[in-house]
Amino acid sequence: MLTRKQITLIDQKGISTLHDFRVVSLVSGEPNFEDGILSYYDGRLVTICGFPLRGEPPIDANRLREVSRFWSVRRSAEGIDYVGPHYVDFRFLRASKFRCVERFKGNYLATELVIDCNGGSEELFKLRLYKRSRSRGFQATVKRGGILSAEHFRLIETFYGQREVTNYLAEMAFVLPALLSSRRLWFIEARKGGRLCGFLTLHACFRDLGVALFLYHDEQTPGVSDFLYSEMLNHAHHCDIAVINIGPSLTRGHYNFKLKWGGKPALPPYYLIRWLRGRLSRRYHTSWGPRIVGL
Repeated sequence: MLTRKQITLIDQKGISTLHDFRVVSLVSGEPNFEDGILSYYDGRLVTICGFPLRGEPPIDANRLREVSRFWSVRRSAEGIDYVGPHYVDFRFLRASKFRCVERFKGNYLATELVIDCNGGSEELFKLRLYKRSRSRGFQATVKRGGILSAEHFRLIETFYGQREVTNYLAEMAFVLPALLSSRRLWFIEARKGGRLCGFLTLHACFRDLGVALFLYHDEQTPGVSDFLYSEMLNHAHHCDIAVINIGPSLTRGHYNFKLKWGGKPALPPYYLIRWLRGRLSRRYHTSWGPRIVGL
């Protein structure tokens, strides 16, 4: 568990989406921070973050191996998930009956992008998009997270129904009601004719850096994503959020949309390396929520 001093340090220097422990812990378990390395443990699977805090030196591969050795030997973890900026050799885990079940080297889509909310060369372009979105008859509402309405539940279900349920989407489905009820989140909604056609959530989780967590829309209203992004930047600017982490991207179109709004790489593309043993190695969904219901 994190100490008050560790929480303060992460709040001041966090940059990666994996540093956002108030959100990640809902999916990946109890947060721990030792020797500059943030990890999460759900009782069976440990997730190790290889991205250092802002201003800190790169995390050495030997330190990451020591952390994985601690969890696999001292805590008897059944799974090791490493997510970081470079490859780490965990082959020593074979001696403890682990096997590597996944190794993914991210391309440009796996780069976490950030937007400078204080303006810059993109400002006039953003303003034009904003005015164009407003001209389409959208109305914005901005409020703290709270009890979800039936409109939100329906929109989320529509969004899920039009996509293949990936590991990430399955994990999120288990925590969305609790997460979106958090007063730490800002809801930025787009309505047209009084109907909710999209919403975006912004987590002001670090000192001057926020994380854009989700954007849901009805898939049929043109311009709603542009409108939500423009409202998000406007709100962030007035809340003294200097930078927004808009995360990695699922598709090239998704990536290009973020570039259009001034997104710039903040972290290298991530590597994902997964080592499992025992019954956990036979599972497709290994994270806590999907795992406990047998997906």
